[in-house]
Amino acid sequence: MNVECPPSPLPLGRYHVAAMHKLSARLACLVLIITGCAVSPPPAASPADTSPPPLEGMTLREEATVLRLEDRREFDREVSARWASSSNVLMRRRIALALGRIGTATFDDENGNGSRDPNETMAGVELLTTLAADPDLDVRRTTAFSLGEIGDPAGVNALLGLASDAHPDVAAEAVEALSKLHAATTVGRFSEFTRSPVEAVRARAVRYLFRFDSDDASAIAAATLDDPSTSIRREAVYTLSRRVYPPAQRKLELMLSDPDTLIRTYAARALARIAAPVSLPYLITAMRDPHPWVRTEAARGVSAIAAKDPRALRTSTFTDDVVRVISATRDPDPGTRGAAIETLGYYAVTSEAARKSLYDLAGSGSRSQRELTAAALAARLPDAADSPLETLLSSDLPFARRAALDATAGTPFGATLRSRFITDPNPSVRSSAVGNIPDDAVAAEQHLIERGMEDSDIVVRATAIDRFAARKDVPPAQLLAPLLAAERRARVDALNDARFSAIQAIASLDLSEVPAGDPHIAAARESEDFTGTERFLRTLLADDDPMVRRLAADQLVAKLELPRPQFTPLPVDKPLSWYEEVADWAKDPHTATIQMTRGNIELLLLTQDAPLTTRNFVDLANRGFYNNTSFMRVVPNFVIQGGDPRNDMSGGPGYAIRDEINLQKYTRGAVGMALSGPDTGGSQHFVTHSPQPHLDGGYTIFARVVGGMGGVVDQTERGDRVQRILIDQRPAAGLDVSGAQNTPLPTEIGPITRQRLLDTVPEYQERMNSYEPDSAVLEMIAMTASPDDRIEVYLGTWCDDSQREVPKLFRILDALKTDYGVELSTSYVALNRDKNQPADLVRDKQIDLVATFIYYRGERELGRIVESPEALIEDDLLRILAAAQ
Repeated sequence: MNVECPPSPLPLGRYHVAAMHKLSARLACLVLIITGCAVSPPPAASPADTSPPPLEGMTLREEATVLRLEDRREFDREVSARWASSSNVLMRRRIALALGRIGTATFDDENGNGSRDPNETMAGVELLTTLAADPDLDVRRTTAFSLGEIGDPAGVNALLGLASDAHPDVAAEAVEALSKLHAATTVGRFSEFTRSPVEAVRARAVRYLFRFDSDDASAIAAATLDDPSTSIRREAVYTLSRRVYPPAQRKLELMLSDPDTLIRTYAARALARIAAPVSLPYLITAMRDPHPWVRTEAARGVSAIAAKDPRALRTSTFTDDVVRVISATRDPDPGTRGAAIETLGYYAVTSEAARKSLYDLAGSGSRSQRELTAAALAARLPDAADSPLETLLSSDLPFARRAALDATAGTPFGATLRSRFITDPNPSVRSSAVGNIPDDAVAAEQHLIERGMEDSDIVVRATAIDRFAARKDVPPAQLLAPLLAAERRARVDALNDARFSAIQAIASLDLSEVPAGDPHIAAARESEDFTGTERFLRTLLADDDPMVRRLAADQLVAKLELPRPQFTPLPVDKPLSWYEEVADWAKDPHTATIQMTRGNIELLLLTQDAPLTTRNFVDLANRGFYNNTSFMRVVPNFVIQGGDPRNDMSGGPGYAIRDEINLQKYTRGAVGMALSGPDTGGSQHFVTHSPQPHLDGGYTIFARVVGGMGGVVDQTERGDRVQRILIDQRPAAGLDVSGAQNTPLPTEIGPITRQRLLDTVPEYQERMNSYEPDSAVLEMIAMTASPDDRIEVYLGTWCDDSQREVPKLFRILDALKTDYGVELSTSYVALNRDKNQPADLVRDKQIDLVATFIYYRGERELGRIVESPEALIEDDLLRILAAAQ
């Protein structure tokens, strides 16, 4: 695919023009959008774009001012208007981005009554509509992005205009923003952009059809599956992978054989959503795909079909299918192995071989595999007499118990597990025990809920409060006093989870028809000074916790259907000097090294895109907050997530930071802040395995992987330990993320054939055909070689060096046979990244680097070429032969 690198992400501020030019050069291609990059020449830019105004600097005080406004979600109309009309293009770009962050929480309260009236827009929309006509393309692009973030229908007309911008990057960003305002934009109007003559615009429009969540939008995507452009087809199948659309099933099955890895991956995911039994043979075949992403999604698809109808697995190829699934549990890729375990559980119900394999995994699998096995056994074989499930549940693996609880929530066995584990010493297990009580079992298991509400652990209490509010067997007013008491108790907690749950629960109670003299209301009024849900929530609009303020405002709108109240500026009182210090620190990019027992992950911190987020991450790392934590969540072909000191996805630093959503995109290797809602980030973060466009504009991207993507991130299993995170251990200058973002080569282990390599890694064929060995050297090799000569090749299918050198050997061997009648026997072995598997074939071979070519005469090693030849590979072969004479 020919890809065009989009413009560099918007700089957040500059203090010297020379410094900005230097940074822009380093970051010019920082983001290579794997899906949806332009593949056709853009139209000519407008004259204004070809002669941009001169760049001017910004002072630390100016940058600090806007950072503080963002942090407080404060709309300063005077400052914003002055920056939006400034002759300094950097100030206009910066305020366009700031308004997109501020305007998501704040409205322009023109009459000062504290409520959003019908004629009032979210903050900054009016100014952004004027910036839509700015002569600078980055101002317009950022304006489009910010209007989409705010989501106010008042911005639709400006976005429609920007979607026809002369520059494809502006138009594409506007189209993406319009998809976020789908409630105010019809599918018919949006579909016009799927026919744009500009491929970058058309691709972005097709990609985000899924946001309309309608069959009409899916039908447009399905019709685009026949597009001649790989990029457009990829976006079409991606949007179909986001929702169920059965009419596309047949085409999606055919796309499982597409040459493009992402198309095959998305097709498998889309078929998993449809879960039609007739797709089973296609997905089973896809479990043999060369790429692990496809194999992972195919395994999930088989599980989805079985979950809908287990009888669908009983086909004429059942025995062969079992063998295929068992083989997948030993796949070199940990994601494929994990996905296959759930699939194996469905087969184990009726297959002796599958059951034995599952039992073996329970005893000899990795920690993560045993946890997944516990879920499969609990869900599929809870009563099997010979099952190792009890051993797993009694082990020191709390996540095995959690996995079993999650997998059995709606079953009788799940109820048994909940009663057993409500007293588990691990709080995350107790939380799962309470949290998995179904709505229809809340009354019967009220004793477990009440126990949870008295738990010493905040998260357990938060979960129990949520379940307590789901009771339908008693009048809502009867639940009020306990919930008010829970909310009051939670005000002194180190984390706000329990308080959040209590506030949401109180707001959800329907007290509209409760008589004023109801004894439960009277008791609440007497003990908690409760005078009604609305007043309760309005008092929280001035709370010291910014998250509580937002929650109260959201509940007044969602539950009581009242106009949105103003809850900003937020109570963030850091001095301006603190923001100046952050702005000064963020002038240059910084790096982070996540040191794990598995290896290191190297990050480039995007200090200009997310200064407050990166500074928070650095401060936590420097004080050892991340030491001895883990990547406690791993979702194959999606993300690995870490940063939780509780190691259960519920922990944090005890405070929240504001989102700094930016124009970076969630390609492979993006590092984002984990959230449970807007402005709820703290310490948890995630790394994407593959492109995840649905996350764009929803989570702060604050770093990118520049090292360790394939060797560490892709190999990480749930629970892998982080020893520490070091800051600026390596210089940021010259770091390039493009390599880490590329779709990884597949990993295979074991004896492999030349044809399999050509089929597995398409670049092999291209590189073989393009290599022309020196004919004079080949002639000398042919004269010197003996009939008992042979070559053993040890390579990595995932390895760039192997990809570069092995095809050259193919070409040399072909030429020797064709031109000189000399056929050198050659064998190929694919190794894992540690170069220690397959153990029986690498034992005593001393393979440290790949590719390694070992030349034998009989059983005697004549010499070897390791990783890269000293000269041409045929020259090195001749040197080995000459030394043996």
